[in-house]
Amino acid sequence: MGRVLVADDDPVVVHGIAALLDEEGVEPVIAEDAVAVRHLIAGCEGAIVGVSLAGLAGDGLALLAELGAADPRLVRLALVSRDDADGEGRARAALGPLGFVEKPVDADELWPRLATALEHRRLRQRVNDLEVSIQHRDQALAASHRLVERTTAELHTASVSLATATERLVEAEKLAAVGRVVTGIAHELSQHLALVGYAEAIKSRVAGDAELVELADVIVRAQKRLAGMVDEIRDFADTGAARRGLSREPADLVAVVDEALDIISYDRDVRRRKIVRRWQARPLCALDQGKFAQVIINLVTNAVQATAPGDEVTVAIEQQAGRAIVTVRDRGEGMAPEVVARLGEVFFTTRGDRGSGLGVGICMRIVAEHGGMLGFESAIGQGTTARVSLPALEET
Repeated sequence: MGRVLVADDDPVVVHGIAALLDEEGVEPVIAEDAVAVRHLIAGCEGAIVGVSLAGLAGDGLALLAELGAADPRLVRLALVSRDDADGEGRARAALGPLGFVEKPVDADELWPRLATALEHRRLRQRVNDLEVSIQHRDQALAASHRLVERTTAELHTASVSLATATERLVEAEKLAAVGRVVTGIAHELSQHLALVGYAEAIKSRVAGDAELVELADVIVRAQKRLAGMVDEIRDFADTGAARRGLSREPADLVAVVDEALDIISYDRDVRRRKIVRRWQARPLCALDQGKFAQVIINLVTNAVQATAPGDEVTVAIEQQAGRAIVTVRDRGEGMAPEVVARLGEVFFTTRGDRGSGLGVGICMRIVAEHGGMLGFESAIGQGTTARVSLPALEET
């Protein structure tokens, strides 16, 4: 059951206590003076020390206090002579009513006190060990929790990356499919568009009729625009190095937008709407005029298709802080936020069989290549505003 140190100035008392301890399965450790006590106390669970231990100038309680300070869980019992009222009083004050035993020692008095104190020490040690174990477990759980959080975050990142890669792969497959289709029809379409070139010949023969000349010019411009659209769809599907770049040069933004509106002014649906032009500025921009006109035509066409005959579609131009702003606003059906968020997504269209799902994406790419941004604001029943922001050139 452990070891208990015994020290007193009466050898008979010491040996009697040692025999009792031995009978109870406790190993007695005998010390003859204070020096021996300090030397032998290591590894002992308790100490039974006489108040008048020789070599301490009659102050065994001071030694017990010293031992208790070194090991707060050490079991301490003071041995007090029955006729030593002063020693009993000091022992009671220092160790409590159960912290001393009178000499001659009564086994029925000593052992219950010592056994209870030793068991209490072991229980406190067990509690301390459990607390340390729980602390270590809590630390391990906290470390595991942090590891789980890091792993979860890494898995989330990997999942997002995988989803993004999958989306890009699907988009690439879709674009590849578009490329294959466009390659198959481009030649045929180009041949038919070439026939529209006869409008130039018609123009020369009706030079005296200004209205027919104007209509022929519209046809020629439309032919060029359609040919450019075929090239742009091919470029949209081709993300490689062979993709054609822009041919940009300083241009009057108002003139470019005016020309785009003139091209579609003969469209049946456009003619049934009121196209309002509001030019609040006349900025200069570095533009590929053909491709940027395609953006305006696409945005206005979308606005027309979202409105009813007789409705108004407003096209405005302004300049703010070095930026040229083109807005196309309608008061049509409008779109929900989740629909606006998907605008520009390949093959996503709000027009059913009438749309290809490429127009807005092509426009976004063209605007981005001009160093600009294309955004949309819309609400159900309140219409839609498309806003193109471009860097404006400083006038010299």
